[in-house]
Amino acid sequence: MPSPHYFLKHFVPFTGYPYKGAPAACNLCGAHEAITVAETDRRLKTLKSIACVQCGLIRTDPMPTPDELAEYYTTSYRADYQLAFSGGPPRHHLNRSAREAVFRADLLSAKLVPGARLLDFGSGSGEFLAEARRRGCEAIGVEPGRDYANYAREHHGVEVLDEAEDAGRFPAGHFDVISTHHVLEHLRNPAEAVERLAGWLKPDGVLYAAVPNMAATGKPPHERFHFAHVHGYVRETFDLLARRAGLVPHTDYWREDTTVVYRKTDAPIGRLANPGLAERLAVDLKPMPAGVYLASGAWIWPAIRRNAKAVRDGLAKR
Repeated sequence: MPSPHYFLKHFVPFTGYPYKGAPAACNLCGAHEAITVAETDRRLKTLKSIACVQCGLIRTDPMPTPDELAEYYTTSYRADYQLAFSGGPPRHHLNRSAREAVFRADLLSAKLVPGARLLDFGSGSGEFLAEARRRGCEAIGVEPGRDYANYAREHHGVEVLDEAEDAGRFPAGHFDVISTHHVLEHLRNPAEAVERLAGWLKPDGVLYAAVPNMAATGKPPHERFHFAHVHGYVRETFDLLARRAGLVPHTDYWREDTTVVYRKTDAPIGRLANPGLAERLAVDLKPMPAGVYLASGAWIWPAIRRNAKAVRDGLAKR
């Protein structure tokens, strides 16, 4: 169980997170000019988020350094983000992940045929790998979280590499299907990661990619920001990220904003820009002042709903 000092650093409202960070250029287009879209996160802790004026990609400012982010994921992320205080994945996560694995496999069923090669980049506790293998695929995962990777190996018998092992292991054009589910929002360099994944994809292969949609309705702006999410996407910026890597949406597959199946293309990339998007996001995502939000009680229902969902998923039969 984390110490009281841990909770003080990560849960107390109106305080900052324990990091210094450094300014960073936009990872998608390389521009430096940006405008502020938020100054607090879902816990009403101080966290500044900015949108690139050229392309609209949202990023944390200052950006955590590689060492700071590695320390956070090693010591705090699973407890902070998924309430996994005992080391392994909690029951509510496992139930939720199992449902999502079936949904993802059904979406990709045309490609998940016996003998197909699949990579799950950010494979977590391994439910999607197990589902793909059940359908006859040669499935392998990459997961830097040691506890979750070990759970996947021990409970599902799947092969999982850590992030350090994956570099250089796979030849170009090796996989029929690559998936990355709610991973790219956590990376300091998502553009490079998607380019690497695209290189491992066969010419007729597909990449399933999903991230939280920052433009989703029905959620207070405060609820859309979290220290673990160092980049934020909307439909336009997610497609630009893929486009930079030579990918475009595959029209044969269902899509919901920032849950997309991409395919390769030889068409020219063009300019990585979305004029006016940053300004629109600054308006759409502007929350009420943190103190006013707290006093209004508007946070109570989202908190009840989020916790009730975790309890429901924890009690569900697997």
